[in-house]
Amino acid sequence: MSTLTRTVEVKVVVIRQTAEPPSVTVNTADQVRWINKRQDNVKVIFLNPMTENLSCQRNFGGLLGFGTKRNEYSAKLGPNETASVCFRDPGEVKYVVRAKSGDPIGEQNIAGSIVIGRDMAREAPVQREERRTSSSEERSAARVEEEPVTTR
Repeated sequence: MSTLTRTVEVKVVVIRQTAEPPSVTVNTADQVRWINKRQDNVKVIFLNPMTENLSCQRNFGGLLGFGTKRNEYSAKLGPNETASVCFRDPGEVKYVVRAKSGDPIGEQNIAGSIVIGRDMAREAPVQREERRTSSSEERSAARVEEEPVTTR
């Protein structure tokens, strides 16, 4: 039986005046990492409950790994701090990065999304290529097998 391994990828979202890239596509188990390159704190907030779909997380959550509000799952990042998550199931996840702003309300919401695809390498059945031989090829192969091998 063959063993299939896959390297997990890390997709990085850099937070400056915007989140770059604003949308990332990953496979299940890949890691999405946010890096705050602003001078002030930011908060990455998922718009839907996440705890059921995460296979890993770092710096997200609140008390006991859950958001401070029942439906909020977030990470507060100081300058040059990071947070990351890995997803179990395919789908699309939307989030916002909340940051200080010069706007009259004093904060800015930067929208982002993550598309989680299936890990096809883990799910793909092993297919063996079968080659049909013609009867003349079979006869030729049989003759080769019958010929004695001589060594000197």
